[in-house]
Amino acid sequence: MNFSQIKCFLAAADCLSFTKAAERLYLSQPVLSRQIAAMEDELGITLFVREKKSVRLTPAGEVMAEGMKDLAEDYQILVEKAAALHKGFAGSINIGMIDGQLLCPPYSDGLTAFHDAHPDVRVNLSRHTIAGLRRALEDGDVDIGFAASFNVDDMDDLDYITVGTAKTYLVVPKSHPLADAENLTLDDFKDDIFLTLPAEESPVINRNTGSWGKVRTLEAPNIAALALWLEAGYGIFPLNVNHQLRNNPNLIFKDIPGLGASTEIIAWKKDSKNPLIKLFIEQF
Repeated sequence: MNFSQIKCFLAAADCLSFTKAAERLYLSQPVLSRQIAAMEDELGITLFVREKKSVRLTPAGEVMAEGMKDLAEDYQILVEKAAALHKGFAGSINIGMIDGQLLCPPYSDGLTAFHDAHPDVRVNLSRHTIAGLRRALEDGDVDIGFAASFNVDDMDDLDYITVGTAKTYLVVPKSHPLADAENLTLDDFKDDIFLTLPAEESPVINRNTGSWGKVRTLEAPNIAALALWLEAGYGIFPLNVNHQLRNNPNLIFKDIPGLGASTEIIAWKKDSKNPLIKLFIEQF
């Protein structure tokens, strides 16, 4: 039994769908199915009941899933520690952030302070969709998440600290008839198309868009696609001041009453076993 088989099994146990598990791991479904079947053959245990349109864990599979989740996390941490030591580092910490967000203070200041205090620690940075960052934190693929609080504050298995705020603006094309107008409200944009996100990408954004009244909406699949649609002029959307589109000369960030500010946080999994998380948080 190898670690690839374990990853396939745990993904399928979490999704209860071989198709969704394969998508999560960037594999084809037949490859994932073969990995799980090989694992069952080696163990002599049936892990899943395969039905026509779904799968479910057997009682033995439930026991294996519960125990192997901790085993997989320990293995990943061990590999990262060994790789870091091999390359001359004293450890590593994985930090994820939302697609499109700029690495601005206080995050950039904290990263600099951490590097100065611990130059022998390897820091790995990555960008994710909102749902992708939530999943990476849950799965332990990311130790620290840089995000707005509304992106993760419904996740009971996370802790976080507030590190700042970022003002929210309504982003419209420079060619918009109201681009240069002042003293506007959201009602002035009632005839525009508001971009939004599906609930599985961001429940809060999906819900908030619905609270703006009878506006026309266009749903982008994720936050990265939504940013591209903004650039293409498909609609308008509120973003905080630290988004990379702030530097796009073809877009205007309009100060609209009621949009407020996002609370910027650092989030981590409560039961994470990486001791560097505590050292990193101390920089803030």
